[in-house]
Amino acid sequence: MNGSKGDRNPFNTQSNVDDGGLVGMPGGVTISILLMIVLLMSTSATTVSEELILVADEWCPYNCAPGSDRPGFMVEIAQHALAKEGHTVVYKTVPWARAIANARLGLYQGIIGAGREETPDFVFPEIESGHSTHTFYVKRGNAWRFEGLESLESVNLGAIIHYSYGGLFSDYILPNKDKQNVQVIGGENTLGRNIKKLITGRIDVLIEDKAVFQHHLFITSTLDQFQVAGVSQKEKVYIAFSPNNGKSKHYAQIINSGMKELRESGRLKRILEKYGVSDWR
Repeated sequence: MNGSKGDRNPFNTQSNVDDGGLVGMPGGVTISILLMIVLLMSTSATTVSEELILVADEWCPYNCAPGSDRPGFMVEIAQHALAKEGHTVVYKTVPWARAIANARLGLYQGIIGAGREETPDFVFPEIESGHSTHTFYVKRGNAWRFEGLESLESVNLGAIIHYSYGGLFSDYILPNKDKQNVQVIGGENTLGRNIKKLITGRIDVLIEDKAVFQHHLFITSTLDQFQVAGVSQKEKVYIAFSPNNGKSKHYAQIINSGMKELRESGRLKRILEKYGVSDWR
C-alpha cells in the first residue's frame, strides 16, 4: 500500500485521506470506531452457535432415551448450560466402550456420566453433574454381603466393561476378568442382560448404580426380587469432554457456570425432581 510518511501531501490539498485513514473523519474518532468494530467481531466469534454431540450408553435417570421429554437429568443440565451460550446438544446413545473411544478420538465432543478414574485424560468440569452410589445386588434370600474385595472371590460377579464403579473395575474386575467368577459384558442393554443372568443364577451378584437399578426395575415392570448386599463406593460423575478438542476446556467452563446457575436459581432441584432424584450436595 501507498501512504508512508514520505508519500503524504504536506498541504493535504489533493488527498481525501486524513490521519485517521477514513474520509472526513478526525483521526481519534476513526481509531475509536475501528477498535469498536474489532471488539464486536471478536465477541461475535466467541459466541458462534455450535452443535455438540454428547454420547453415552443409556443410564437412566442420568441419561435416558434420546428425543424423549425426559432424556435424563444430566442431559437436561448439558442442554440448559450450553444453550445459555447459544449452543445446541445432540445426545446419542452408543455402547459405553465405543462412546469413550470415539470421544477420545474427537469424533464426539463429550460423554455423559463419566468418572474421573475411568477417563483421566478427558477434560472435566470442576463441578460434577451427578453422584453415583455403586451398589451390589443379590437375589432376595441370598445371605452374601460385600465385606471388601476378598469377599468377591466366593461369588460370580456380573459387571459392565469400562464402568469404573468408583475404582472397583481397576482394583478387582480388570485384574480378575479372565477368571470364571468375573463376568464382564458390553454392548446394548447391559443392565437388563445382567439382571436376567442374576435371576437365572448365572451370576450371584451384580453391581450397578442404585438409582439406575431402581429406575430400570420400574420402567421394565420387573418384579423386585432383589436386595442390596453392600456398597462399593460413591463417586462423582461428570459431563466430560474430548482430550482431542481444543475447545473442551471452554465447554467444561460452560458446564461449571451452568451448574452454579441451576443450583442457585432452584432449577436444578426442579429438574432432578422429574426423575425422583435429590440434590446430592
